[in-house]
Amino acid sequence: MKRLKFKRFGVILLGALLLCSQMEGRVDASEKPVKPEKGSRAIVIFVDMSGSTNNARRTVYKEAFEMIYQHLGQGDRVVVGTITDRSYIDFKAAVNEEIPTKTIWVNRLQFENNLTKTKQKIRREVNRLLSRKQGTLQTEILNSLNIADTIFHDEKNRQKILVILSDMIQDSKEYKFDRDEMTSQYINTAIKLRQENNLIPKLSGVKVYVAGASAADPNKFRSIQTFWARYFSESGADFSPYRYGHSLIDFEKRL
Repeated sequence: MKRLKFKRFGVILLGALLLCSQMEGRVDASEKPVKPEKGSRAIVIFVDMSGSTNNARRTVYKEAFEMIYQHLGQGDRVVVGTITDRSYIDFKAAVNEEIPTKTIWVNRLQFENNLTKTKQKIRREVNRLLSRKQGTLQTEILNSLNIADTIFHDEKNRQKILVILSDMIQDSKEYKFDRDEMTSQYINTAIKLRQENNLIPKLSGVKVYVAGASAADPNKFRSIQTFWARYFSESGADFSPYRYGHSLIDFEKRL
């Protein structure tokens, strides 16, 4: 009888040890960084803060962001920053969040709570950004794209998407698209100069969307669009005139 009790005790003890070992393994696994969800995206959104876009921020840009927001999925990383006269020098992301991914290590209620909090934070910070009334005097779109290069550099597994909410009128010491005569020679010279100074960003594999594009007349609009088509081509980005316009007509859903 004593031997039988001892055997039973041994079986119970062994079972307890195995259970503890499994639980320990689960804790260790939960502490490991979660890989991005398959099909997830790194979405970088740049918002033009120049004075000329004050009205667009409350209308066109807000509508574009809402479309992007509705298509966010698990594992997506969202980075939102501004285009100002000091973007390249003083850049600080207004939003840099990752949409939570549901795993076996997180219960449903906790996941849904984290998801709600994260999306609410993104919406709150973007609304705060778009509601700013005072704009900057100049617009450094060109140098802002070099920041996008830096952000995308370490994104190895996510699809890369760049959304530029801007009139796309570069207004800096070197270039004033609204005043300059943007001929083919002008465009060639501007791009060559930035190439020689190693200022063309590396945006290979980055899909580009533009919403808010504007100009004084159709000819100026087309010449500015031509400049950016050439510039994005030199950077290696995935650019299409069908994704360049005043409004964000469509934004892709998750694969």
